[in-house]
Amino acid sequence: MTGKKEGQMVELKVEATNRKLVPRNRRRGIRDRIQCFLLTSCIVLVIHTNTSLSQTNYFAGVNSRLELGAKLMQSSGEMDSDVQLSEKRKSPGLAAFASLAVPGLGELYAGRYDVGKYSTIAELSLWAFYAVLEVHSSQVRNDAMNYARIYAGAQTAGKPDQFYVDMGNFMNTNDYNSAKIYDGDYPSIYNPSTMPSYQWQWQSDADRAKFKDMRIEADQFLNYGRYTVAVIALNHLVSAINAARLAAGVNASAVTSLDNSTQTTGIYLKLAASF
Repeated sequence: MTGKKEGQMVELKVEATNRKLVPRNRRRGIRDRIQCFLLTSCIVLVIHTNTSLSQTNYFAGVNSRLELGAKLMQSSGEMDSDVQLSEKRKSPGLAAFASLAVPGLGELYAGRYDVGKYSTIAELSLWAFYAVLEVHSSQVRNDAMNYARIYAGAQTAGKPDQFYVDMGNFMNTNDYNSAKIYDGDYPSIYNPSTMPSYQWQWQSDADRAKFKDMRIEADQFLNYGRYTVAVIALNHLVSAINAARLAAGVNASAVTSLDNSTQTTGIYLKLAASF
């Protein structure tokens, strides 16, 4: 009996011990699960944090690269604009100097020879007209000198213009000297003894009048040539002023065109993304 009781008591102790071990094992399993969950959560949190930081750094880098690219594009655009502007700019002073030398050349430099060609045409026409006047004046004067040698016996080579005027106004040297003595203008007398080459005698008054007309005609064409030279100089000046004005206009239009080209028109599309 005593052995049975001791055996039962041992069984009861073992059973009680087993009952106590079951809750402990359950609590330990729950604790292990919680620790595993917490560890897993920490690992996931670390991975998520690292991923977020990497994404942030990536997009920050992308934004930095985009901003840098935009700045580079902007600076490149500004440099291109400066280059284009420098290429299109024209110097008004250089344009004026070029047209002052050759009318129309400054307008050609400014890219407006459609306007400058009229200055060039005027220049060529004026010089051609001047050449015609000079040739005709020289021809008429030579004819007059030859006529005086034939019909007045005068030596016309190397004489001043006033001698030809006097020869056309008087029939001979004596008439001329008498008029000067009468006027008291003794220094203007052609003394036969000291100035033998200044003597003349017309065969008729008609010959004298014809010579006078020829001399006047020669002088008139000579004066026309001088007026033409003045007009040529004026053409140079006008062309220079016009070339400088056109060059300044080209510069103004170049700045305006570049300003307009930097303004973008159209439809803008903005994309935004968040992570």
